[in-house]
Amino acid sequence: MDALPRLGELESAVLRHLWARGAADTKAVHESLPEARDIAHNTVQSTLERLHRKGLLLREKVGHSYRYAPAVTMEAFRARAIADAAGDLRGAAAEGVIAAFVELAARADRANLDRLSRVVAEARARTARRST
Repeated sequence: MDALPRLGELESAVLRHLWARGAADTKAVHESLPEARDIAHNTVQSTLERLHRKGLLLREKVGHSYRYAPAVTMEAFRARAIADAAGDLRGAAAEGVIAAFVELAARADRANLDRLSRVVAEARARTARRST
C-alpha cells in the first residue's frame, strides 16, 4: 500500500466537507468554507484537483464542471494515517505505540476495548491458520 499523501490545511478542510456532506462541485465547496479563509474559487478548484490526483477524490463530469466525491471513507483514511505513523512495529517501539493506541481507544469509548479484543482474536486466528 502506498503511503498516505500529506495534506495541507485547505485540503483537509475540503476533504472534511466532502466526508460530511457528500459529493459537491467547486462552487458548493467554496461556499461552504468559512469566509475568514478569503480564498478564491480557483484556489478551491485547484485544491479539489490536487486531492483527485492524490487519489483521495473521485470526480464526475457534470455539464462544464466536475462533481467531486471522497474516494476513501474518513475511517479508512484515519486507519491508513495511523498505520503510516506507526511505521514498522518491532521491539520496544512497538510496545509504546500499541500501549498508546490502546489508551486512546479506551478513553474514546469503553466498548472500544471489547472491539480491540475481537480484532486481536481474529488476527490471532488468521495467523494460526497461515502457520498451519
